[in-house]
Amino acid sequence: RDSSLPLNFPLKMRSISVTAAVSFLCSGTVAFIPVVPKLALRNSRQPLFVRNKPKGFGKAPAPDPPEPAAPEQSAAPSPGRSAQRAPDSPSPENIGRKRLDNLRAEAQSKKDEELRALLELRDTDAMLREDTGAAVIPERVAMRMGKRMIPFVGLPLFGGMGLFVAFWYFATYRDVEFQPAIVAASTIALLVVGLLGITYSLMSASWDDDRDGSALGFDELSKNVDSIKSGLGRSRENAKIRDRARLLTDEEIEAARAELKRREEKERRKSL
Repeated sequence: RDSSLPLNFPLKMRSISVTAAVSFLCSGTVAFIPVVPKLALRNSRQPLFVRNKPKGFGKAPAPDPPEPAAPEQSAAPSPGRSAQRAPDSPSPENIGRKRLDNLRAEAQSKKDEELRALLELRDTDAMLREDTGAAVIPERVAMRMGKRMIPFVGLPLFGGMGLFVAFWYFATYRDVEFQPAIVAASTIALLVVGLLGITYSLMSASWDDDRDGSALGFDELSKNVDSIKSGLGRSRENAKIRDRARLLTDEEIEAARAELKRREEKERRKSL
């Protein structure tokens, strides 16, 4: 034996070997810890509803019998049924074609109405150019208006003049003085009534050459007011028609007139 080694050499070697063995075991344990992926944990969940499988050695229950298949309908329908359904359910093509024809007919009728109004306006203008007396008030209507002005205009006018003379007479010969405001108000009121009488005389007279009308003319007044309103409406429409007619030539208008007559004749023959 070497005398240079210490006396406690075997004890130190023993403690070193024990420490190395413990370290080796710890490192091996850490190295072999299983790592479970998240996907495996998610897939390991059991469903909530699972059919209970038979346990033990008993016989498995018989499977459920399959449901009977519905009888297939024949592809070719019966002739009677198809004949009944055909009138009730028109095809989409026929419906669309019918609607398109209706739209075309409405547009054509609107154009025909505008063309008729234009032709009527041109005929009226031509008649007024040829006969200058066509726009003059008839003589009988003018006489009716003049007769109505006698009571509705003459009485207020002469009444105002007589009232003014009466104020002057009382102030000059009877020494009865009136306030100037009273004199002015009374005479002006009668003049205003006379002016309104002129309007009422014109509006309450019958504008029909063959009918005289009533004495007071209330019915004729309402009728004539309606005629004036409709006349103003026609004037606005005529102005619009004239603006559109400026874009057309005489040849185009005459061609449209001939086409309109041809369509009207064709429709008349169809109606017969």
